[in-house]
Amino acid sequence: MIFRMSSNWAIGLDGSAALFAMVAAVFWFLSAVKKLPPVGSPYGKRPEPDPFFEALNFTALLNKRAAFFSGLSALCMATKLCIQLLAHPS
Repeated sequence: MIFRMSSNWAIGLDGSAALFAMVAAVFWFLSAVKKLPPVGSPYGKRPEPDPFFEALNFTALLNKRAAFFSGLSALCMATKLCIQLLAHPS
């Protein structure tokens, strides 16, 4: 068949998937442990650069990055599975 998966490709895709999953886990962990400042201020007005919304935006950015790397990990595993199925149909 045209689609032969060498052990180097299999190891590379497995390694990439594991690496991307670990990066995603780190980003999700960082977004989960980020301390959010209290909302509002003692004067009844929000400060112009509101620290709560800045922290919220930062955790959203970490979640976005984690989702991206999780998607790359899933893509690597799906690619490996498709190549294996094409190379060895049962």
